[in-house]
Amino acid sequence: MMRGATLPARKPAGLPGTQQGFTLIEALIAFVVLTVGILGIISLLIMSKSAMHQGIQRTRAINLADAIVERIRINPAGVETYNLGLGTPLGAGSISAQPSPDCNAADCDAEELADHDLWTWEQALDGATETIGGEAAGGLINPRGCIIFTPTNGLVRSGTLRVIIQWQGLAESGDAAEGGQACGGEDAGDDPYRRQVVVNTIVLDETEFSGIGP
Repeated sequence: MMRGATLPARKPAGLPGTQQGFTLIEALIAFVVLTVGILGIISLLIMSKSAMHQGIQRTRAINLADAIVERIRINPAGVETYNLGLGTPLGAGSISAQPSPDCNAADCDAEELADHDLWTWEQALDGATETIGGEAAGGLINPRGCIIFTPTNGLVRSGTLRVIIQWQGLAESGDAAEGGQACGGEDAGDDPYRRQVVVNTIVLDETEFSGIGP
């Protein structure tokens, strides 16, 4: 080393020009990115839960429609009692009390059995068998159920059967009744929250084909 030469001085740690750790701006940016990511995950969870709920409601509506169809097929002699039409829907406790007699515990004729079946069906629509705090919690949201029977070829208890179940969806969408029939008499196409399941089938009373009965 030459005499009189000096080495460059080192900068003490922490002085300007030395980069150490994250700055405040970098920490804020990281926080914003993390917050956006968390909000995105929450949004996806909400959408997934909503879609799952809608699927459960539709499955429940299909099962309810199939249930009343089977009850009518078992009791075709009471088909006129089941035939509610579009203007007198079931749902929201429209049948105020259980019909008498209770057909689960007593023998009933065709009309009495139909009355009992309709009451049981409405209980299922409203979810009355599942309650939280005394309120029905297991049914559809604002449900309505309509049953339309049309006799065929001059017969009385054999013909086409249509069961319509409506309920309120969680989000606004197209009216499910648009282009068809709305249960309850409302105009189809004017309710973007309306969801609907329609089952069309045939009911046959074998006695009308065998010459037995009127």
